[in-house]
Amino acid sequence: MRALTLLTVFCLIAAYNCQSHDLVLGQATYGDVIIYKVNEYKYGFPLMVRKSTIEYPEPGQTNFAYIKSIFIKDNDRDGTGGYPTIAAGGVGQRFVKIKLKSQRGYGFNFTVTIYGRF
Repeated sequence: MRALTLLTVFCLIAAYNCQSHDLVLGQATYGDVIIYKVNEYKYGFPLMVRKSTIEYPEPGQTNFAYIKSIFIKDNDRDGTGGYPTIAAGGVGQRFVKIKLKSQRGYGFNFTVTIYGRF
């Protein structure tokens, strides 16, 4: 009984410490290459929500590769990071618009990686 209680407490602590807000769309396979990678970071301010928009390709550029997968990794693993959403485009398209939003009073730290195939 004591071992079961200890195991339960350990699992709850592990689940609490592993709360991230990663977003994975599609799957990178053999032959796919990284066509875009960026680290997006914003500091937190008390009682404020921070927002950022990432567009691929950047305005004024063209993209000839089809997007196969999008990995948005939350580098704040303690649950205080932000929330990524796809606003337009995405997997199977040649463009994507990603919106990043922080929790109130916190910042965010994301690594956005887009894989594609020419």
